Amino acid sequence: MISSQEALNRLIEGNDRFAQGNSVHPNRCEETKNALLKQQKPFVAVLSCSDSRVPIEIIFDAGLGDIFAVRTAGHVLSKEVIGSLEYAVKMIGVKLVIILGHENCGAIKTALTTYQNKEYGELSENLQSIMNHIYPAIENVPKDTHEDDLLNSAIKANINYQVEDLIKKDDYLAGKIKSGDIMLLGAEYSLATGKVEFLSAGIQA
Repeated sequence: MISSQEALNRLIEGNDRFAQGNSVHPNRCEETKNALLKQQKPFVAVLSCSDSRVPIEIIFDAGLGDIFAVRTAGHVLSKEVIGSLEYAVKMIGVKLVIILGHENCGAIKTALTTYQNKEYGELSENLQSIMNHIYPAIENVPKDTHEDDLLNSAIKANINYQVEDLIKKDDYLAGKIKSGDIMLLGAEYSLATGKVEFLSAGIQA
């Protein structure tokens, strides 16, 4: 398994190719498919939003077997999601974990609207369970944030919150991060440019 820094470099290089329109679409051939029949060796685990505009393998110009992908609306952390990320590290040996948010996120928009208007009862129990993971991030947005900047600020706040929440809720991953065995990073994808911006480096528990 490659190191966390090597994995990060591969993601950055792949995203650069995608954003510049130079994707090479690696590891999508019949030979790769057959080689993965008995085992997988992804080089990164990515928790991202389920938004259809953010297809992880495409924006990182990756292929079959490259990315252990977990997706939820708003990239929120249920026990099942945390368990999936822990599985990627403990059972598969992944050294890099990314929590990826994105520009103009609909889940964050919904959370902002229901939070500001206190319209909690208008959502189903299942949708409310997603919003409950986002509201604490909204509370971290400075109160004097201008309305025009509110969504962008909330998106970044949610990425950072989910990163911090993962460390708080998973002792195994927190220990691996603290010892330097793995790296955990937050990142944001721009729908307009196709670029991924990494928001933090060397996260420590």
